[in-house]
Amino acid sequence: MLVMKKKPSPPDLTDLTRGELEVIIVTLWDRLVALETEVDKNSSNSSKPPSSDGLV
Repeated sequence: MLVMKKKPSPPDLTDLTRGELEVIIVTLWDRLVALETEVDKNSSNSSKPPSSDGLV
């Protein structure tokens, strides 16, 4: 049986200051860049084996 994981609700940000919101944005931006960098890796530009490249 396939169990679907429920996505968490986004947090309520209405009471945060501009500075707190900026910290959240910068943190999320850094995480996005790190994830995109990881996704862009393949066997020709990292130490990943060719079998991890998937279908081309």
